[in-house]
Amino acid sequence: MLDLRHEFDLASRAYLDGAAHGPMPRRSLEAARDALDWKRDPSTLEDAEYFRLPDRIRAASAMLLNCDPESVAVATGASHGISLVACGLDWSPGDHVVVPTGEFPSVTLPWRDLAQRGVDVEWADPTAVVDAIRADTRVVAVGHVNFATGRRLDLDAIGDRCRAVGALLLVDASQSLGVVPVDARSCGAAVVAVAGYKWLLSPYGTGVTYVHPDWVDRFRLPTFNWATIVGADDFNKLVDLEPQQRPGAIRFDAPETAAFIQGRALAESLEFLNEVGVERIKTHVTALLDRLLGALPETVAVESSLIPAHRSSIVRLVPVGDVRALYGRLYAAGIKVSLREGGLRVAPGVWNTAEDIDRLLAVLSENAN
Repeated sequence: MLDLRHEFDLASRAYLDGAAHGPMPRRSLEAARDALDWKRDPSTLEDAEYFRLPDRIRAASAMLLNCDPESVAVATGASHGISLVACGLDWSPGDHVVVPTGEFPSVTLPWRDLAQRGVDVEWADPTAVVDAIRADTRVVAVGHVNFATGRRLDLDAIGDRCRAVGALLLVDASQSLGVVPVDARSCGAAVVAVAGYKWLLSPYGTGVTYVHPDWVDRFRLPTFNWATIVGADDFNKLVDLEPQQRPGAIRFDAPETAAFIQGRALAESLEFLNEVGVERIKTHVTALLDRLLGALPETVAVESSLIPAHRSSIVRLVPVGDVRALYGRLYAAGIKVSLREGGLRVAPGVWNTAEDIDRLLAVLSENAN
């Protein structure tokens, strides 16, 4: 089991809430402070950093997603990639879209809006997404890992069915990338949208969007970003730039792409995750959850799938009695989890140890007596 407590600054708390916010490693905090120095004294900021930093983010993200760096756009959150599909295509009444029930609002709300304009949105049970995909399905939009229950979908099976009918697969990987392996290339996704502030251990307002090369030219540009134009890196020849986009998904970069304070921290966190290795992180988190699930008092029910193919870094626990009161007792004891959809969402990460799990179990056991 990993012990990386020295990489984080969490005082004496047992922080088991990575599905809400992932703590930033010390090195990422230091990188953000270094970027603040660029604003304290801008004479130390090189022009090349406007392009060097986003490309560094692309390279590190591509290692996590198993794709080429050119297929990664630097984003501000998951809504960036989801909106690229929902707002970047022309829609007609009757177009068929499949979305699992119980998804996070960033996944569901764009389709609820399109449904009001005649798009045929089918809300499928998470266990039956593949069966809901028809020969005329245009888009399938899913969260890889459900934010409340932690159920992990089989992206390969969904992707195979999407390829068979020519449907676009849109994946929100905010609750998986960085803690559960995600292979954008093999699952056949057209777009993978990721928020950076959860398992990517980065600031709020960061993220990345993968766009498959076959889809790059099919989406409308949500905004025109001068920094994505060929030749924009030559600050001595900006007046005569032509609107020729750099190859790949780079054209979808959020404006002010370098966003130095956010971007430096994001790059450091991505590189940290690659250094540790997502497979090792998954193994570590699974061991922590096994320790928890193996010692739960009988008064606590588990409302998450425990089938290995569907497990993730999240479990939802539903105790007998007042769940809000128990949440308060946990918080008072220095243990942070989330209240989500009527239960306690427990989401340990690479920063946690067995001691954190034992502290949680102690309070749950006291509550059962």
